[in-house]
Formats: sequence, structure tokens, C-alpha cells
Amino acid sequence: MTSTVLRKDADEPRGDEEAEQPSTAPGWRARLTDTRVARLVELLALVPALAMVVEVSRAGKLQWLDYWYVLIRITNPDGSFKLGGIFTPQNEHPLMIPSLLYWLDAKLADGDNRVLGYLVIVIAAATVALLRSVLPRSLPPLVRAGLVVGASALIFSLQGMHMFVRSMSGSAWLTANLIVVISLILASRGKWWAAWGAGLLATASYGTAFALWPALAVLAVLRKERWAYRIAPLGIGVVVVGIWYILKPNTWIGGQPANDLGSLLFTFLTVVGKMWTADNAGFAVVAGALTLVLYVVLMSNKAAQDRALRFWWALGTYGILACGMIATARIDFGADFGLTSRYSSLAVMVAIPLLVLLAAVLYKGVRRNGQKIAVTVIGIGVVGFTLGLPTAADLRNAIKEHPLEAVAIRAGYGDALGPVLPKEHELEPDLRVLEHYPFNDSFSLGCGGPELGSTIDLSQATELPQPGTRSPTERVGMLNSVDDRGEADLITGWATGGTNRNADHVLCTVVVDGDDKVVGGGVSQLPRADVTNRYWGLPPDVGFKVLGPVTDDTRIVIIYESGDMRWLPPTVSETGDEQ
Repeated sequence: MTSTVLRKDADEPRGDEEAEQPSTAPGWRARLTDTRVARLVELLALVPALAMVVEVSRAGKLQWLDYWYVLIRITNPDGSFKLGGIFTPQNEHPLMIPSLLYWLDAKLADGDNRVLGYLVIVIAAATVALLRSVLPRSLPPLVRAGLVVGASALIFSLQGMHMFVRSMSGSAWLTANLIVVISLILASRGKWWAAWGAGLLATASYGTAFALWPALAVLAVLRKERWAYRIAPLGIGVVVVGIWYILKPNTWIGGQPANDLGSLLFTFLTVVGKMWTADNAGFAVVAGALTLVLYVVLMSNKAAQDRALRFWWALGTYGILACGMIATARIDFGADFGLTSRYSSLAVMVAIPLLVLLAAVLYKGVRRNGQKIAVTVIGIGVVGFTLGLPTAADLRNAIKEHPLEAVAIRAGYGDALGPVLPKEHELEPDLRVLEHYPFNDSFSLGCGGPELGSTIDLSQATELPQPGTRSPTERVGMLNSVDDRGEADLITGWATGGTNRNADHVLCTVVVDGDDKVVGGGVSQLPRADVTNRYWGLPPDVGFKVLGPVTDDTRIVIIYESGDMRWLPPTVSETGDEQ
């Protein structure tokens, strides 16, 4: 009887120290619960981060959207930092800390989107490291390692690739999330004043951090703090929201008004469940509802009420409330808007705490299943990472066309592209004084010689034949549209050297006026599935899109890799069947 009792006690974990010790079970199970093996498993967390480094390296130098509007507000005429500009919200969100990051990127790195993207990767990696530091020590090393890998896979998921390849976005959303995690860690350790200070920094980073204040109040309740600590975060939150409301521009942001409860719930659940579907809003709603159901079920579970899990309940509260804020603010944008890539950063803040809570409860129930829990968590992370492939494909295609905006800015045709860029007279002076890309020597049309303002000799060039009804064996091309945008025309078309793999491929496309001067350019080697489906054997990237002023004397010049040139008149073919 005595030996039985001793054996039972030996099988029971005795606090933090015992959880760290390797199991005495024989064979492979002992190795799987070994701390050294767990550390090796944790190295898998680097894989998603490295994958995102590759994506950012391919993202291009030019910045995106909100960055330009913010840069105008925070830059003085002499290129110095304009402090007052940081207090104006962008699309209803405070961007004080991101604004500083934008200006530093502009001042120190020519405004390179990739440099800021690498910084966002560091911010995301720091978030993973902080989450690792607060994993329950009662879990064995292998389970904690699995949770670290799963968290990394979700934070660096292809679902949220938008945050990294469009770094202006991630430097706001992910910075806010990082500071939120810091604030909750401080609060979970009873350092309330420091937690509130970090909370103020989080709300200065992005509006989603407003949800931190109720989460801090929940954490204070879970810790059974004095009423002052429970109420103070709510009071601070009210003051912060009040200040934001005063500063918020009185402009309409939204699509068609949708004020019904069904639309609100649909958008909310879609954002919560975004991680678990590629592009199906209905499935996201189901996944979001299931997520919330699991949270409610765990509330009554004794193991889930362990004091070591209080941080995770607070983080989950933040994530859910932030998703609700986004749903409320963006309900007017349509049923599928909750699937937007950047919203996955909030869905992750809901998913990761749930995984930790479930892992803790399952391990408490059946300890010998620790290895299975670790493998399952990693598998869930891999699924969340991989499901973002369709989102990533759309982003990669957008990246291929994005250099057209650089041409528009450099050539002075920015107004032709509409609100994706600020007005030329507002943006150009700041970019020039900062020597910001594309107003520096790193800008190029990529033609191996001809640039904007260059003169090229077309006397020996011939007109590019249009395709017939069969797959072309020689150089052919055509224009699909010439869209008058005022100061310039947006021209789309395609060209190829033929179906032979050794054929001369298109290097770039430029717009040339009647004096043989290059007055426009854009991007070539764009995917055109419609063309390759009709003409079998062509390479997939035969499309081009260029911007420039069009007259009767204009020529759209196709420059091949060999240096050979062909031209197209600025007219659209009706059928493309001319020989």
C-alpha cells in the first residue's frame, strides 16, 4: 500500500519545477518530453517568420495608401518632423506611434516599404517571444513548444500577409498588439501603473487597442484586485475614447449603410473566424461562432480557471472586443469585408489564447496525451498559416502592379490614379525634399536603359503585329483598353515573343510621344490568364499596364530582353484576330 501511494505521488506533477523535468517513461515518450527536444521543436517557430522575410523582400520599395496621407501631415516643408500632424486620426484610427515610424523610414531609408516591413517582422517576432514567456509552466516543455510554434504560424500566417508586405499597415496593427501584450503581462504581475502607461502607448498606436481597457478591467477582476484597479482601466478608456472622438475628423467612412443586427453579427463572427477559411465568409461565421462557444464552455471549467491562465483570458477578451469594434465600424462595407487580410491580426488574438486554454484543460484531464496535444496545436497552426494562400496570391498580384504608382508619382501623373495617392501638389514637394523614393536615383523603369525623359530611336522599329486566331510563333501584341484619366491614359494590353521557350521575352513597356521621348511607363510581365487560355503555349506573364499621355502620334513601345523594340499604335483592337 505504501509503495502504491509513493508511486502515485511520483506520477503527480509538483509545481513548476516538476513540469520541467524529463519524463521517466521509457523509450520514445521520454525523448518527446525531454526539454532539449522541446527546444528543437521550438525552432520550427522560425519557419513562418523566415517565410514572411522572403515575402517582404519581394514586396517592392514603394509604400502604400495611408502612408502617403500620413507623411504629408507629419512633414514640414523643410523635411523635418511635424509633431502636430500625428494627432489627426487616419481612417478613424489614431496613428501616433506608426506616424513616427513612417517618418523615420522616410528620413533614414528613403521610405522603403521593405525596410519598414522587416521592422514589422521584428515586432511580430517580439510578440511571439512575449507570449512564450507567459505560457503556463504547469504544461510540459513539449506542449509549450507546440504552442510557440502554433502561435508563430498564426501570427505570421499568409492570412495576414498584408501586414508585412504593406508595412504601413502592420506597423500600426501589430505594434498595437505588441504593446497590448506588454500591458497585459505587466497587469498580470500586479504592475498596474506600468500596465496603464503601456496601454496609453497602445491606444496611441491604433484604435483597436481601445479594447485593451475593458480587458485590463477583466484581468483585475480575475486577480481579485481592489475595486479601484477594476474601475480605473474603464475610466481611462472612457477618457481616451473621448479625446479620440474630439480629434476624429467628421467625414463619412463606409459603403452602403447596414444598421441591422444580422449584418453586425455576420461581420463580427466573420472577423473572429477569419483565420479558418480562405475566402468563404459563411464558413468564417461558423468558425467564429464555434470559437465563442468554446470560450463560454471553458468559463465553467475548473482547470481553465487556474491563476496561470488569467493573462490568456484577458488577451482573449481583448481580441474578441477588438473584433467587435471592427465589425461595428466597418459593417457598411459589405458581407465579405470581414475577410480582409489585415483583420486576421485580431482573429489571431482570439485564436491563440483559446489554443492555450484548451491545451491546459486537455493536459490537466489526460496528462499522458501531452505529445498529442503538442502535435495537434502545431497542426492547427499549420492549417491557419496555409489557409491564407488565396489571400497571399491576391496580394502578390497587387504587388506586381504596384510599381505603376511609382511611375505615376515620378512622372507627375499621380492624380490619374485617383485616391490611392494624395493630390500631386501635396505629395510631391515632401517627397522631393526628403529624397524619398521614387524621387531618387534608385527609381528606374527597368528597361535596361530608357528612362522617363529619355529619347529613343524608333526609326528602325516596326509595328508589332496583332495575334490571329492561332497561338503565335512570333512577336505579337495588342491593346485591350486605353482609359482616359485626364492628365494621362491608363493603357492595358499584352505582348509576347512567341510560344517557343527560347523566344525573346518582353522586358518592359513604355509610352513614347511624337518626338520619340519617353513620357510614360508602367509594369510588364503581368499574369493574363485570359490570354494564355486562348493562346496555348504562351508564358503566363504576357500582360502590361502603362500610364502616359496619348495623342495620335503616341507609340506604345515594347522592349524585349534582347534590346529589340516593337511598337503599337494607341488604339484598341476590337477582336485581336487581325493577321
